[in-house]
Parts: sequence; C-alpha cells; structure tokens
Amino acid sequence: MKYGLITVLICIVLYEIFEHLILPLFWMIRYRKRNSACGPEGMIGKICKVQQWNGTSGKVKVGAELWNASSPSPLIPGDEPVIKSIEGLTLRVSSQSERLPDLPIKRFDKDHADDSSK
Repeated sequence: MKYGLITVLICIVLYEIFEHLILPLFWMIRYRKRNSACGPEGMIGKICKVQQWNGTSGKVKVGAELWNASSPSPLIPGDEPVIKSIEGLTLRVSSQSERLPDLPIKRFDKDHADDSSK
C-alpha cells in the first residue's frame, strides 16, 4: 500500500510538470513566429471598404468598425483598398492595384471572420 501511494504521487507530480512546463514550452517554441491575428498587426493586408472619401483621406469600414484612413491616391466610396499600415488611429491604405505583390490579401467579412483562407 505504501509503495502504491508513492507511485501514484510520483505519477501525479510528473504529469503536472509535463502539463504545466513542458507542453507550454513546446507550444510557445512551435508558434512563436506566427503572425498575430488580432491587434494592429492582424489588420495589415486586410481589405476594407471605403464609406466616405475626400481627396486623400476619408473613412473606411473594417468588419463592423469605421476607421479614419488616408491614401496617396484618390478613392471613391465602394472601393476596397488594402490596409498597408496603421499610424495611431489612422489606417494607411492603397488601392488593390497598388498593392505590393508579396502582401497577402486577407478579407475581413463579419460572416467569415474566422476564415483565414480568403
């Protein structure tokens, strides 16, 4: 009985070490280079929709949010530019024809918010 209890306690301690130390370290190392899906870094490369535009600045809709935006080229309401960068609360956008070839397009539709294949 004494050795059975000691064996069970050792197994529990080993399991807890594995669960709380080894597995988190493994997942951290495996996914450390993955781009963030949320926050400002997750918005870069996504397509937004122009709501209002005047000259080189206006308002664009990203998902359900309305953002201030600026672009070097004029846009018209209904256009779908790509987000290039974020400076404070202003998005820097460019039309899809000006998009860099290595920048992937990420659609942000509220119906397909979790679908990253688009």
